[in-house]
Amino acid sequence: MNETNELLASAGYSLSKSELSDLIILFCIQKKIYKIEDINEALMHFGLKPIGRVIEK
Repeated sequence: MNETNELLASAGYSLSKSELSDLIILFCIQKKIYKIEDINEALMHFGLKPIGRVIEK
């Protein structure tokens, strides 16, 4: 978790403990759920916007 916070901070970001989407991402990190598809499924389950995007050629 410390490494995650350091990485995010180096890019000017942080995860909030008051935002539902950030809490879901924190949960996934703590449970070692790293596949973007699984994280997006959890976010969409709560009606939240998925992270990442599909790049079309």
